[in-house]
Amino acid sequence: MPTEHLYVIGNGFDRYHGAKSSYWDFRGYLLRHDDWCAKYFELFFGPRSLANNFDDPRDFELSLNFGKNIPYPRNTWAVKFLWNDFERHLSELDREKVFDFLDGRLPRIDRDDDNFSYADYFAPIDFINDTVNECTFEMQYHFHRWVNTLQYRKGFKRDMIKLDPDAVFLNFNYTLFLEDHYHVPRKSICYIHGDRRQPFGALVLGHREIDADTAFERWHHKHKKRKRYRQNLKDRKGRYFANDKLAYLAYFHNDEKQGMGNYRLTTRYYAIDEAIRNTEEYFRHNIKQCDEIIKRHRLFFGSLSNVKLITILGHSLSDVDLPYFQEIIRHVKYPENVQWQFTCHSDKDMANMNKFCKILNIPSERIAQSPYEISDFKTDWAGIHSHQ
Repeated sequence: MPTEHLYVIGNGFDRYHGAKSSYWDFRGYLLRHDDWCAKYFELFFGPRSLANNFDDPRDFELSLNFGKNIPYPRNTWAVKFLWNDFERHLSELDREKVFDFLDGRLPRIDRDDDNFSYADYFAPIDFINDTVNECTFEMQYHFHRWVNTLQYRKGFKRDMIKLDPDAVFLNFNYTLFLEDHYHVPRKSICYIHGDRRQPFGALVLGHREIDADTAFERWHHKHKKRKRYRQNLKDRKGRYFANDKLAYLAYFHNDEKQGMGNYRLTTRYYAIDEAIRNTEEYFRHNIKQCDEIIKRHRLFFGSLSNVKLITILGHSLSDVDLPYFQEIIRHVKYPENVQWQFTCHSDKDMANMNKFCKILNIPSERIAQSPYEISDFKTDWAGIHSHQ
């Protein structure tokens, strides 16, 4: 008989049972096992840079190049912001940071100069390639290894909650907690982003876009009118000069109409081509294509036609996962009759719930009282925002 009850399980569920499974915890794992990966992420992603945490730029360079032997700030701005919304920030590789970093390390002489060194020329380009590899393949590899280390606190069974034995589960977690400790049958669980039994590299870790080209067009349209990407810039004395920033030359400069003078050196011109290829490769490898994921689990979504109650436990209801909820509603036979249950721990949870209900047109009369009181979910439940 088709189920009438669907649970949506997020990371807060595991954290409630004592698992140290936030992205902040993942950061700590990376710093212990591959600190370059964590540092590259904090250097090139989000609105600020890792370099801002050092009073002396030379200390930053040493920390980046020599790893664990150089003191590294434990509580950077990234702990609270970058890692707290990790999946969203995966889509925010800052192209300008990447190209500024490259430009600051390219040799300031051309290839016909006697002192020109191809080693010096390719070193910063190779660095960009290393960054892409660290934040794609290496990040995914370490993430999977970290998931396999997750454990629950001693005595967690005293706090286990009662679940409907006839329900099915849309599980955003990679752990097997539902199977191993709640004894939910495997056939009743859809691990929408994979589970830790899968081969390395199979877990879904990435941001949501339709495709890499669409993501690029959206970024380009957003930034093309910004002052820093104009053909000519103004200095402090009000004098105009040709914009020679590498990010501008890479993505906004029209060689045919505006000429080649902005490049200054042919080495910068050719370095841009290599850097664009490496940088855009990152986006092609880190797209969470929800449509493809939904297709892989079409049988599960197709089995939800009789659902009358949806209980959400420990999911942050972030925009990145909205397509899955929209797919649920699309398959329910009578979506206008579905009752929704939410467990909120904080004002932020309430705000997310209200936004979620507004987007999906869920009126207040269809929000049923949750059987799980806030007091049931102790302080660990507050971690629901840390990772989906």
